[in-house]
Amino acid sequence: MTMACGLLALPLSAACKVIILGSKVQLHIPGNNTVEPDLSQDFPGMKKYLDWQTVVSSSTYIVVDQNGGGDFRSINEAVNSIPRNKYRKYRITIQVNPGVYREKVSIGKTRPFITLQGNGQPTIEWNDTNFLSGNHTFDSATFGVSGNFFMACNFTFKNSAPAPPPGAVGMQAVALRITSDMAAFYNCAIFGYQDTLYDHNGRHYFKDCFIQGSIDFIFGDGLSMYKDCELNVVRLPATAGALTAQKRQNSTDDSGFSFIDCSVTGAGQVYLGRAWGPFSRVVYSYTYMSDVIYAPGWFDWAIPARQQSVYYGQYRCSGPGAVQEGRVAWSHELTPAEAAPFLSLDFVDGTSWIPTFLL
Repeated sequence: MTMACGLLALPLSAACKVIILGSKVQLHIPGNNTVEPDLSQDFPGMKKYLDWQTVVSSSTYIVVDQNGGGDFRSINEAVNSIPRNKYRKYRITIQVNPGVYREKVSIGKTRPFITLQGNGQPTIEWNDTNFLSGNHTFDSATFGVSGNFFMACNFTFKNSAPAPPPGAVGMQAVALRITSDMAAFYNCAIFGYQDTLYDHNGRHYFKDCFIQGSIDFIFGDGLSMYKDCELNVVRLPATAGALTAQKRQNSTDDSGFSFIDCSVTGAGQVYLGRAWGPFSRVVYSYTYMSDVIYAPGWFDWAIPARQQSVYYGQYRCSGPGAVQEGRVAWSHELTPAEAAPFLSLDFVDGTSWIPTFLL
């Protein structure tokens, strides 16, 4: 069943159709009453959006269909149709119908409260790299978002740039970049090789997502929780990659990655993480690790001083890659008390903004 993100816990199927009613566009669900949202309310976050049972005006529900069956044929056209207003507090949903959308999209901070709702797991694909983007990994993203309270469901983000050969420079190729605060992703797939997911900044929550790559493929300075996700490693010749490269710069910075009930699969050999920042912080809990995990587990970015300041840990993980024998001495097998902060939604202040259907 495909869950409509925050809008409806119902499949988007033939039973749900967009119909024109005068100047309004409404999503008609047989057997349900349509309820007009009160756009004057000052919604503090996502959760209040769940009070809306359905229905929306033409300005709050947009359908993208590359075959002409919607309001627009491209995602960029849909995004650009939304007026810029960083103070807007009501949600706008962009439903994207099946297909591969070859385009590069950037949602700025003046377009908050957007839901990208895939119908049939559509794909957005582009092939920029750091080199092609003027030596800016940030700008290589196929899909980048800076507007707060963003949400994506049932969607695939892909950077189709080729895998980097050994010693290659400038081949960082981001599929998804999240700079927005309080952003959630459900049932999304994110494909790339080097620097696949730029978890750049802000509080984020990922649920039931598939993330694939080889080198530092989840990286950045975000404060993020990954729940029930699969991290799939792609083998590269003569290269030991890394699942993460977290960039926490100071001991007082509130950033880090927590992986809970995830699985690490694939081929090749990778570190659990590299210390991009001197206070890099990553914890894996209840996570299955296949033999793709390199025995030492962690790398200090060839800066030994970082061994004293990073925080890397595991808690009740399983699988051949989770064995503590051979781990670097500066990693931690956490106690229940030490693991507790990384297992709580409070890690990302999530009780105030993560939709209940994602928990």
